[in-house]
Amino acid sequence: MTNYLHKLTMLDDEINHPLIHSQVEEIKQIDHYVGNGKPLKAAPDKLGLLPDQFEDVLKEIGNNKKRKLTDINNLFNNFRQYLSWKYGIWSIANLKTAALIKDKMQIDTALEIMAGNAYWSSTLANVGIQTISTDSLEWAKTSSTGAEPFHPVINLEAAQAIKKYSDVDLILCSWSPNFGQSDLAAIDAWQKYSNAKHFIFIGEEDGATNSPEFWQRNWFKRTAALNEINSSFQSFDFIDERIFEIDNEF
Repeated sequence: MTNYLHKLTMLDDEINHPLIHSQVEEIKQIDHYVGNGKPLKAAPDKLGLLPDQFEDVLKEIGNNKKRKLTDINNLFNNFRQYLSWKYGIWSIANLKTAALIKDKMQIDTALEIMAGNAYWSSTLANVGIQTISTDSLEWAKTSSTGAEPFHPVINLEAAQAIKKYSDVDLILCSWSPNFGQSDLAAIDAWQKYSNAKHFIFIGEEDGATNSPEFWQRNWFKRTAALNEINSSFQSFDFIDERIFEIDNEF
């Protein structure tokens, strides 16, 4: 991953196709924003080539470049891994989605739990939400990116944070682990201790995030507001990342 952008640039020059070039430029722009600690203005475009796109490009550039096209498509599909390796983030927040969360849910204050490097917290703060970021920071002990959060992070396990910071409008959890039951424990703490009217999780249903038990529960809200928020947050890769809200009356 250390030469990720260099490899992209090199393959882009060799392939020399507008569709490939536009995706490389999109990745470089995202890297520029994240590298400078800034949130994106809007969700990034879809990255990677679908099978029919791959074949169309291959016809135009020639079969002799098939290996190069395969290599760069693999790099497109591994962009989230690059972001996690370099910056310690798994989800790309954007200002449009954050502003919709603020406006549609009427949010003035927020608590992010399991915040990691708190890129979502930074983005919420950018749209005027007073945001507290918390994490157990266990992962940061073995990751160099843990020393460079995007927003100040308080060392607190999720349930403890929810109990301590109970008077917020929103609790947010992005990419809860798909092992253990920390997500269930957080929801239990919310029910017991918090006055927050909204609790949202960002992740992939029955996939890369959250415990299997989490997805089996019948506790997800389906509202027009949430649909509008999600319309601004399309996933940029093969992971079907969405925003889910837990019903506080389940």
